[in-house]
Amino acid sequence: MELREYEHEQVRLTDTDGRVYEGYASDYIFADDNEPEVEGIVLNYPIRDDGYKYKNPVEFDAPEIRSIEIIE
Repeated sequence: MELREYEHEQVRLTDTDGRVYEGYASDYIFADDNEPEVEGIVLNYPIRDDGYKYKNPVEFDAPEIRSIEIIE
């Protein structure tokens, strides 16, 4: 999965538990800069599929992501 291509895009992300999040992908995290060494993406104040809006950015590591897509 090439998470870097989603940086600075509005995305819909589904995690491995089937939860869906929508938000702005503000930052890409290089594997070398992450512990453990896997790439990641940060969503700014995402909204979860049950309507919950996070009050802080949320980082998702690649192994936690089932799918991600750009939305309009």
